[in-house]
Amino acid sequence: MPFIYGSPDKCMITMKRVDTSPKGLFDPYYVPKYLLHRDRDLETIDGIYTDSYYDEYGVNCLVHGITGVGSTVFSRYFLTRLVPERFDAYTIYCDVKNKDLLEIISELNEKIHYEAKKPVTFTFDLDVMWLDFKRTARSSSKRTVFVLDNIDERSEEVYAKIAQLSKEINASTIGVLNSHDYRLLTKSHARSMAYDFEIALDTYTQSQLYDIVRLRVEETFSQGLTDDIIRYITDCVVEFDASKPKTSIEALRVLWPLARKGKEIDSDAVRAATADIIPFGQDQDYLDIIDTISMNDFMTLIVLECLAEHLMRFKTETYIDRNTLDEIVQIKCEELDIRYVIDDIYRSLQTLIFQSVIFESKHSRNLLYILVPPEILYDAAVSLRRELARRK
Repeated sequence: MPFIYGSPDKCMITMKRVDTSPKGLFDPYYVPKYLLHRDRDLETIDGIYTDSYYDEYGVNCLVHGITGVGSTVFSRYFLTRLVPERFDAYTIYCDVKNKDLLEIISELNEKIHYEAKKPVTFTFDLDVMWLDFKRTARSSSKRTVFVLDNIDERSEEVYAKIAQLSKEINASTIGVLNSHDYRLLTKSHARSMAYDFEIALDTYTQSQLYDIVRLRVEETFSQGLTDDIIRYITDCVVEFDASKPKTSIEALRVLWPLARKGKEIDSDAVRAATADIIPFGQDQDYLDIIDTISMNDFMTLIVLECLAEHLMRFKTETYIDRNTLDEIVQIKCEELDIRYVIDDIYRSLQTLIFQSVIFESKHSRNLLYILVPPEILYDAAVSLRRELARRK
């Protein structure tokens, strides 16, 4: 029976109250139940490793992508979900980040002995340890799949040694690294490194990232979050951080304690949770921008004032649609006895979007949002509008 890969329609999970910090947010080695939107990559690595397993030859792979795109999750999903279902093999994972050669070989040696149920001889002699590791790996009753995570130029030698050993004993090795390190390593040592193929993980689209964030919320938040809040987090990440799941998870970590206490998660909370990934300027920076783009432009100030006032009044609303904004501006124009021209509103809105004061949702251009507290924008718009009125 073929393995069925994860898909968005499978991510409805019964939510249970979580009394401790959820692994889905705080465990760096957490593996989700379903790995969404990596079907093609999973099929590739599954097919190649299946062939190598049944034809009894070793195969080695490099998995890479930009930092935070999910290379570690991908490799661990293959190791902990697919391999146990498909093969009768030992699985050994080692995070080599910030470890020297002795530490890495020691960890690999202990793990292969544990899998083979053989006593390990403790030594600080690297040559003796490496020979012991190779001897045990060669004599194992099962094939082995090694995963070396976070490889860089310091740990390239280890990957090359393990990959070569895999060829000799018909095991398999996966090396995981970011794309920057991949380019550096393969420039100088590509021919000497014993890897057979690579899997380059792409960044996610906005809709794909939304599915991933929603799944993580369903797995970890007892109360859940509204679709608008999830979409708002996703918009912030897509706009500024290349559609990386890691950043959205960091935002959820900040929001989780609030949700656990039963507090309402509104747009202000999301802005605070994503503050580290968004290049916020100082309040004065926004005042200067607004002052510049609204010079002698009453309508731009009114549009900004109306949008900010609406989001101040309705804290749970993370977006305002264009039709609602048009209606509010029309009412404001009647109050101020100003001629209402829809083309002027469109022009003013486009100016504010171009200057990154207002943003369009990647989900729908009809939905508008901001990244700074609406009070700042409202105060700036009102004060400048009144200043222009005095000048006239």
